[in-house]
Amino acid sequence: MESEFVALAAAGKEAEWLRNLIYEIPLWPKPISPISIRCDSAATLAKAYSQVYNGKSRHLGVRHSMIRELITQGVISVEFVRTQQNLADHLTKELCRDLVHKAAVGMGLKST
Repeated sequence: MESEFVALAAAGKEAEWLRNLIYEIPLWPKPISPISIRCDSAATLAKAYSQVYNGKSRHLGVRHSMIRELITQGVISVEFVRTQQNLADHLTKELCRDLVHKAAVGMGLKST
């Protein structure tokens, strides 16, 4: 869960930077909807939306407060994605042939 939370914090920083860049473009329509970040770890998702800070994970404290702040400000929204719909799963896990084909089609690398 810790590595997923660190990755979520890094993605949150990038999303905040991207949102600030979009705000500087004068022709971009305002307001900007929250940037959606998809996560396949239910524990990480629960910790991100949790108001309670647990002292057992002190090394995640700064990241937790940053993620909570980005969520409450409406910069990002974190959503759960199941393995069957996760297009990035083939980059980190061993998958069966059908899921690899589905991921390739979903990314536009292969036609149906």
